[in-house]
Amino acid sequence: KQVVLKHGLDGLLSKVRHGAGAVSLFVGLRGTKEELGLKAQNCWTFTGNDHDAMFEEYTSRSPEDAGKSDIPLLFVSFPSAKDPSHEQRYPGKSTCVVITLCPYEWFEKWENERVMKRGQEYQALKMSLATRMWEQACRLYPHIKDRVEYFDMGTPITNKHYIGSPRGEIYGLDHNMARFQADVVIQLRSETPIPNLYLTGQDVSTSSFGGALYGSLFTANVVLNRNVFSDAMNLQKMLAKNK
Repeated sequence: KQVVLKHGLDGLLSKVRHGAGAVSLFVGLRGTKEELGLKAQNCWTFTGNDHDAMFEEYTSRSPEDAGKSDIPLLFVSFPSAKDPSHEQRYPGKSTCVVITLCPYEWFEKWENERVMKRGQEYQALKMSLATRMWEQACRLYPHIKDRVEYFDMGTPITNKHYIGSPRGEIYGLDHNMARFQADVVIQLRSETPIPNLYLTGQDVSTSSFGGALYGSLFTANVVLNRNVFSDAMNLQKMLAKNK
């Protein structure tokens, strides 16, 4: 707090907040992408059109009720179908990932427990959500339902442990309206008032892989004191010319 006040960052921090926590279901499947008809694509699925109302209802549930009815938003993808070397490395196998958001508070009481040692109550809550997520995913892909060989899920506190996200978020700062106001965007820069401290990734750009990639380029610009975007475009031209 003293560092924040010393460098005048308290105003900025009052305008941003943690993003939502996330749970990630990892499923190993028996069968190749051809046998299972899996495509190298991502699927976002919603249970209705009023996304704000649905998400508010979902996040207001108690942890015990979280998986008792449909989850309003899911991301479903098949990473193995995107990897041209997967079949050579893992013949006859495929993978699926199903992700959704959830309040960190659902799992917060276990945040200081050891990995794999969080007890039956934690495991029951985790698997309740996982089972519901999988059941919903299989409505879209019913042919993979009986092909499961591996089934486990990471929670917001898993994210905190392995990737250091304070509240289990996978998209960094919350992408609310306040975060994208001009005065906030101007301050969310790679270079900070604190010497040798730089921001990068999604928090200086926008969410997901593309945002993280561009955020890293913004930071490289500052650290290297050069236009790496021009470097990248020149490299692309050179590679195209040499084809």
